[in-house]
Amino acid sequence: KLTCMYNHIKGDSDVINFELYPPDLLLYYDYSLVLQASCRSYFEQLGDADFSLFSQTLSYKRAALIQNAIVCLGITNTSLTKDNILVLGNMCCFLDAEYIQTSDPFILEELKTCEDSTNDQRTAVENLLMTGATPYGIVSQWISGTLEKLGMLPLHFTSDFYAHINKRNAQLCPCIFCASDARCEVGEITSVTVSDESFPFDYSDISQFEYCLMPTFVKEHLNSITDKVDEDDYLKIVLNKLNEVSEFGQCMHVQQFGPMSRVATVEDIRAWTITELDTLELLMVSSDGPWNLTAEAVVLKYLSVEGNKLGSLELNIIQGEILCSLGTDVLMNISYQSLR
Repeated sequence: KLTCMYNHIKGDSDVINFELYPPDLLLYYDYSLVLQASCRSYFEQLGDADFSLFSQTLSYKRAALIQNAIVCLGITNTSLTKDNILVLGNMCCFLDAEYIQTSDPFILEELKTCEDSTNDQRTAVENLLMTGATPYGIVSQWISGTLEKLGMLPLHFTSDFYAHINKRNAQLCPCIFCASDARCEVGEITSVTVSDESFPFDYSDISQFEYCLMPTFVKEHLNSITDKVDEDDYLKIVLNKLNEVSEFGQCMHVQQFGPMSRVATVEDIRAWTITELDTLELLMVSSDGPWNLTAEAVVLKYLSVEGNKLGSLELNIIQGEILCSLGTDVLMNISYQSLR
């Protein structure tokens, strides 16, 4: 659709109502056709685009757009105003570290939605926060609510930065302090990475797969990841990353688990929400692979909801080996009518 729309307007030199077009479409619009008087309007709309759509090969186009935006807004140094930042929007995710450290602290509001960051950008964010001159205050006085307000940023903080946070005040589980130091050498996994045909084969070193996969990215792109990843060891890493995000209070999308459900532990399953029959049905899809003994935990979780029972519909969903593997305590929930 984006291609068709682009082909429709690519030759137009009088396009001025940029808000009529999807932001992602404007990534491919010929900027030389944008009138100087309209460039701010163009970049205001472009700021909402997904700049990760540019592959590594086309990253030069992203860099060119950012440079054009800087010229359009009359920016002559690395100190961006709040107004500059509002126009740049998602482009802030790709700014050099110098801009982050010397700009209005409002830049953090854009950066906390970024899926990825470089080591220099992370250092700049940490340095800016350490000044205490941001809406988030002095780092040593942060509480758990402060970290939640910072969006994705805490998932990229280094262990050195976490050392400045009072763990008792923050009331956080230990996993949050396992920050992602510079151990990812192959390249952080993004939507562009996952869409590449070589994924996940270019992460043949499973430790690199673990280091380069961010928990929030897993939560937002679970389906695309599990469509490509099928080895149990890799699926365990994906599930563990999702568990990390759930510890921040995020929902577990059990219906999307597919083959990943088969590598879950009983402890994992106890944290799932299995209240509806359609959820149980999706978890029992045979094409997702065979269950081991943990299948009983899935059934017990479903039965723990008031009103749920092993009726004829449930029995038809569970079927075969799984039904035979259930303990007698579970089987006692089956009524005579359900077997007719």
